[in-house]
Amino acid sequence: MLADETRGVNVRHRRDAHGAGARYVAAGWHAATAFCAARPDDVERVLVSREAAEEAIAEIAASGIVAEHVDRAQLERLAQGIPHQGVVAVGRPPRALALEDLVARAPDVVLVLDEVTDPRNVGALFRSAEASGAGAVVIARDRAPQLSPALVKAAAGAIEWLSLVRVVNIARTLEALQVAGYWTVGLAGEADLSLHSDGAIPGLPVALVVGSEGAGMRPLVRRACHRLVHIPMVGHTASLNVSVAAAVALFEVRRVAADRLVGRALGPVKP
Repeated sequence: MLADETRGVNVRHRRDAHGAGARYVAAGWHAATAFCAARPDDVERVLVSREAAEEAIAEIAASGIVAEHVDRAQLERLAQGIPHQGVVAVGRPPRALALEDLVARAPDVVLVLDEVTDPRNVGALFRSAEASGAGAVVIARDRAPQLSPALVKAAAGAIEWLSLVRVVNIARTLEALQVAGYWTVGLAGEADLSLHSDGAIPGLPVALVVGSEGAGMRPLVRRACHRLVHIPMVGHTASLNVSVAAAVALFEVRRVAADRLVGRALGPVKP
């Protein structure tokens, strides 16, 4: 069916920098318009139906792309059942950044995912990372979902503004980041140290590590963290969804960093 659908809308199969077959579908207003704004040269077609908001079409046009009007059924097939709000953009996926290039760019916050497998969770993690000002998301090549329509929709455009780094081994990647000067901090519910404790976030740059939805971080990955921290829970709920937990921690990293900047600017407090 995918081959037939591709012929129906004249979408060209291309290959990314790693030689893998690439067919990137951004379904929904935010995902599609961010794709057009951030990487217009990689957009092959944007298809819209009558339900598409005029504002979305205007944003697409502002990127220099003319949307094509099609019937809703065509969009349904392309979006693979993902809610699309009448807008689907198709083209090439973002290129994965090499770890060496990430280190050279040196973003102050990096989010590292250890075997998070649910596409919607991964998409939500991208969204939280971008909203908090992180510079990159690191995932494994073999133990992480591909950029499916469900993942891209959940990210709501965040994928387009973040560096994506795919690596062979997460533990060794953390060791390499440590050599490059990063603090590696892992989220673990059973950790003794609270995320809100003094020194929980030693400083920037930091690589925040979150584990899988069920088992959390693997032992080797845990040992590759400078420290493990937990999010204090005050209600009856024992745990948070991985994307929510990461969002809490990412914004705490930003708060701590901002407080330290203010403290240095003000100098010592006089009695």
